[in-house]
Amino acid sequence: MTLRRGVLEVISLANYSPKSFKEFTGISIGKRKLSSATVSKILKELVTIRVLEEVVIRSKTGRRVIGYRTIERGKKILELAEELNRALKESKE
Repeated sequence: MTLRRGVLEVISLANYSPKSFKEFTGISIGKRKLSSATVSKILKELVTIRVLEEVVIRSKTGRRVIGYRTIERGKKILELAEELNRALKESKE
């Protein structure tokens, strides 16, 4: 899997609480939203490589839906990405 546009945003969104597919399609990068097809591919890949896990959550209407939650490997990826951002900012100063 190459690091495609939106991967870190998806991992980050699912980090604090499980999110539904629909919530991921609301992610905007710049002025562009992630398409449903892109979100679907990203979620499938991240579940396969054990960065996210599928869980059952309740929708606002009480229906059971599949949600996605960041697990330990995903949390490590977010920490490394943050560390890289800090290092890049410091190198610009």
